[in-house]
Amino acid sequence: MGDTMNKRKIILDVDTGTDDAIALMAAILSDAFEIVGVTTVAGNLPLPQTTANTLRVVSLLAPHIPVIRGCAQPLVRDLDPRRKFCDNEETVVDETGHRIAFHVEEFASLPPATLQPSGQNAVCWLVETIKNSPEKITLILVGPQTNFATALRADESIVTNIEQIVIMGGGFDERNSSSSAEFNFFMDPEAAQIVLNCGADITLIPLDATHHAVLSMEDVQEMRSWNTVVGNFVADITEERIKAYNTFQPLFKPDSASMHDALCVLYLLNPAVITKSELFRVDVVTGGGVCDGQSIIDARPTAKKRKNCLVCLRTDDELFSRMLLDLLRRANF
Repeated sequence: MGDTMNKRKIILDVDTGTDDAIALMAAILSDAFEIVGVTTVAGNLPLPQTTANTLRVVSLLAPHIPVIRGCAQPLVRDLDPRRKFCDNEETVVDETGHRIAFHVEEFASLPPATLQPSGQNAVCWLVETIKNSPEKITLILVGPQTNFATALRADESIVTNIEQIVIMGGGFDERNSSSSAEFNFFMDPEAAQIVLNCGADITLIPLDATHHAVLSMEDVQEMRSWNTVVGNFVADITEERIKAYNTFQPLFKPDSASMHDALCVLYLLNPAVITKSELFRVDVVTGGGVCDGQSIIDARPTAKKRKNCLVCLRTDDELFSRMLLDLLRRANF
């Protein structure tokens, strides 16, 4: 991947998932990062599937990068069944009988993985890797925060060797998994609260920004015209996501789909993709009930608690799609 001397060291924590796959591809193809490793967590899909999907993507584009399997369950959320207030949509099928969903379970159109996951658990790997790195590491956390929260509980001193944390999670005026909560925070509210208050330099990219980080059917057609493995794969999963968004949560742009997690990567490559951001105090509701997992973004000018997150609120959707397509086009095979 070339000289790594001046590249930002990053670790991606993913629950792959279709938009996670695109985020991984963008990070690898940018050639701007030294990707130290990719850790997997349960979230969009169960851990075996998120790990298998991650292995396929990394095997295709960067088989030298280690993939480390992480936590299969949230910290405590599932211990109390009264907390599960998710407004899950009913199963919907299209005219061919195909189930409409945001995430395909298996990346069958990609070549089989040639990699195996590391024998170490992601929590132990994160502690050792961050603590022993000669340079500070940037974390991109785009699933439930379980892995890194557990690592912090094991050794909170690792924060001193972190340059920045970029998180996809939460919402100011937007939500998706319940009437009050975004998916990643909803899946493990305690983990999110631990991470947001760890003292690191945190940029939070919530649904308010990611719902404008979209690809359209025009983008699908362009990717198909490349006739590459990556182009066809991303076109296929984008088309599936467009069906899901049109059915369950229509966006500002007709026939488009949000690529939430990729925005975290593109932000690090070019912060101009975010057009509005502000430093706020952010906490996560962990008390159960209908507000479980809600991100409380305190925008009051008189707020007394320490402001802990730079919160991104608006996205340049045209710059986002142009940057993302330019990156994906680099995989010309």
